[in-house]
This record gives sequence, structure tokens and C-alpha cells, in this order.
Amino acid sequence: MESALLAGIIAWFASVRLRTYLQYFQQEEYNSPRFLSWWLEAHAYDRWATLGLAVMLPFALVQPAATGLMVMVWLFWRGKQEPDSTRVGKKPLVLTPRATQLWLVAGMLSILPAAACALMVASNPLLTLLGAVVLIQLLPLFLVAAVSLQRPLQLWQNRRYLTEATQLLRHLNPTVVSISGAFGKTSTKYFLGRILSAHAPTLVSPGSTNTPLGLARVVREQLQPHHQYFLAEMGAYQIGSIAGICRLFPPAACATTAIGVAHYERFKSLHAVARAEFEVLDATLAGNRGAGGPAVLSIDCIPAELWQPRVKAAPHIKLVGTDKALLRPSDYWIKLAKQTPHGLHLAIEHKGQLTAFATKIFGATMAPNLATAFALATELGVPTATSAAALSDVQPAPHRLAIRQEGALTIIDDSYNSNPGGFRTALETLTLVARSTGKKMAHAAPARRILITPGMVELGTLHAAEHAAIGTYAAQHADVILAVLPQRIPTFIAAVQAAGTAQLIQVPTFAAAQQWLQTNAKAGDIILLENDLPDRYEAVWKL
Repeated sequence: MESALLAGIIAWFASVRLRTYLQYFQQEEYNSPRFLSWWLEAHAYDRWATLGLAVMLPFALVQPAATGLMVMVWLFWRGKQEPDSTRVGKKPLVLTPRATQLWLVAGMLSILPAAACALMVASNPLLTLLGAVVLIQLLPLFLVAAVSLQRPLQLWQNRRYLTEATQLLRHLNPTVVSISGAFGKTSTKYFLGRILSAHAPTLVSPGSTNTPLGLARVVREQLQPHHQYFLAEMGAYQIGSIAGICRLFPPAACATTAIGVAHYERFKSLHAVARAEFEVLDATLAGNRGAGGPAVLSIDCIPAELWQPRVKAAPHIKLVGTDKALLRPSDYWIKLAKQTPHGLHLAIEHKGQLTAFATKIFGATMAPNLATAFALATELGVPTATSAAALSDVQPAPHRLAIRQEGALTIIDDSYNSNPGGFRTALETLTLVARSTGKKMAHAAPARRILITPGMVELGTLHAAEHAAIGTYAAQHADVILAVLPQRIPTFIAAVQAAGTAQLIQVPTFAAAQQWLQTNAKAGDIILLENDLPDRYEAVWKL
């Protein structure tokens, strides 16, 4: 009886801890190598449960009969202290059907070793303690094993979902418009979605949904007969990612917003990034839906040696850019992109016609995104007046240079994943808004510019150099810099300190930075939130 109860308690504790690990596994998109790398790098090992079991060793030698009871009481108490991973963290665990299946399979895998530990308690309590410690420490491997065991079922379910989505797409036959790019694609999609929705019923993939299964879910759950357009963001996670999405959702029109160092860690070179992002261009020009459709390239954000061969091979690709010498009459020239305290003013010339409009969007890097949305909408037959009116009224995409007031503080929320160009633009916007505020309050003290940032991610071998450069630039545009998790951005810290023009405060978490604000922020401060690391980067493992 005691052995059965002990096995149950050990297995129950394992299931509780597995759910905690599952939160991080889900954030790594169930990618086992990345999850295991996080586990090792974050030292996400069990501490307190193991310490308690270790303390029991001498007692087990003196009173072996009490070992089982001590283990049960200790693990039950520790399990009750475990935070609920579906409620805590920046991105709590979502118990989707897949996550639930993984949790159950991993839990079942832990039952046998839990029973083995319990059965030894009478004959060898020391082995029971040692076995429990080993089981608890190796729990992440049970999730990895569960992924492998679940893979056949998952593949079958994925094929079923994708088949349902593609059949529905073919049946309803909306015009599929795709957006790719190393950065800027979500904002461009957001702007284009606003234009197309003003022109005809349009379904826009929400947020940063850009994977085959994510888009399939949108189609299955939201696509209706009245939708004339389906606007889909397509993400490149490896060579072939976008090509695979295009086979499922063949694009009739597309745009590529940028080729840059964002996600450099995955691709290792700009040529590899370009190859991955241009897969949507290849699919569109190949005419999976017929004779091929309009394609737009934002060349200000793409190195010339990468886009020029593509355009030479396919001259009907339309270009968007600020350098008129590189453009043809049929392209889209950004004649004016002026940042004002109220937003960007744009003037775009196409085939001799000039369209000018003011927006509520901030940041110089947003000008190509706005112009790309305008260009692709025009290629799709939307009147330029309709596009200009829609863009004049559009709001920033969430967490992308969105400005709001919180009492006497001005918040510039650019907390979505950052890239070097976007970071620079956000800093310039910080200075612009501060100067504008200062002019309105000429009698008051100058507005303080406060930057809160943990730096950038997925830069690979460029991590150190890019952070050094942005650290120098940040010191020019901020009076106070709160560096979150400073140990991961040492070159940024060194550059800020070398400049000597900004007060540098190093904090362990974003929450600590917010606590500093609550105590030290002053009326009129302008606060830039630049990037916000997910739990797997910032969370400190304390269990």
C-alpha cells in the first residue's frame, strides 16, 4: 500500500513539474534541440526538491522505514509550491490539444520509473532517494521523448488540418496575398489589411501568425464565402519554410519587405536569408494560381546585390524605394517621408502621379512598410485615393512603435522583437517625441528620455557588434537607460558606459525595470520599451 501511494506521489510531482517545463517547450515551438539548449544554458535543473531528498539521506540510514513517508510529504509539499504555468510568466502555457497530449504522454512515461523508485523503498531506501532525484532531474527528456512518440499522430493531425484548410481555400477561392521579410512584414500586413478591408472583404492572419498550421487554423476557423482577399504573413524558419507554405496557400500577389540580420542566428548569411524570404516571390511569379501575379520589393531594406538579379530575371516585379535613380516609371518612388510629432507624412510617385498623405505612424523604418502596402494595393487594383485614406487613419500594429499616455507619462511601446534598424528608428522616435513634448511645455523641465531594453535576439555571430553599435546610438538618444539582463549584452553595456552621456541602470528583469519606473518616473517622462524577452530568455529558474 505504501509503495503504491509513494509511486503515485512521485508521479504526481513529476506531472506538476512537467507542466512547468512544458511552458518553455511551447515557447520553443516544441523544437527539442532548442528546448534542451535552453535547459542547459538556463541551468533549469531542480533545486529544492532535490535538496530535500538529499537531506533525507542520513535519516534514511537511521530510520529506513520512515523514508517513504518523508519522501511523500516532501514532494507533496513541493508540488503544492509549484507556480501554475498556465497563469504565470509573460507568455503562460496554453494547454492546446497538442500541449495536453505531450503532457499526458510524458506523465505516463514517468509512471514506470516512479513505480520502480517506490518498490525499492522497503529493501533499499537509499536507491529510492537516488532514483527520485534522477527522475526529477531528467524530466525534460520525458517531454522530448513524448514529442518523438507523438510525432506520427501529430503528423496525421497536421495533414488533416492542412488538407481541410487547402480544400476550403480552393472552394472559396479568395485572392491570396502574401507578405514575407526578415522584418517589417507584420506591420506591412497590418497596413495592407487596412487598405484591402476598405476596398473589399478581407481576412487578415492575426498578429504574427505565419506558419503552415497557424495559417491553416485561420482559414479553417475564419475564412468565409464573402472574403475576397486572404492576406497571409509567411515566416521563414529555415530554407524551404515559405516554399512549403506557398504550396498550401498559393499566392496570387506578394511583397517582400526586407532582407537583414534579423534571424541571422538561424540562417548564418544574408544570402541564405534572401533565399528563404524570396521563396514567396518565386511562388507568385511561377503562377501557382494561374499566370502569376503582382510582386513588390521594398529595395531600401534589401541589399542591391540580392534584389537586382531577381528584377533582371523578372522585370515586371515592382520596386518601392527612395532612390529614384534605381527605379523605373512603373515603380513606386517614395519622394517624401517626413517624420513629424504627429506621425509620418508620405508622398509616393507612380507613373507620374503623386499621392501624398499624413499618417499616425511613427518611425522612419515604417515609411517603406507603408509605401509597400500602398504599392501592392495599387497593383491589386485598389484606387490610390482609397489607399491614402485608409493609411491616413491606420493605427500602429500592437507593440510596434505604438504611443500611448499613462497618466503623466508617455509610453512608446516597441516591445515586439527588435532588429538593429528598428531599434535605431525607435530611439530617433524617442528623441522626436521628447522634443515635441518639450516645445509644448516650454516652461517645464525638459522631458527625460528613458529607454528600457534587454537588447536584441537571434543575431548569431553579429550579436556583439550590433549591440556595441546600438549601445553607442542609444547613449545619444536616451538620458536614462535601463538594461535588462545585462549579462547577455556586455558590448551594449560597455558602449553606453564609454559614451558617458546617459545614466545606466542594470536590472535583472523587465519587472524590475517597471518597479524602478514606479519609484523614479517623473511627470513628463518619455519611456521607450524596446523589445521584451520571452520567458525562456529572461526567467530565472528557482524551482
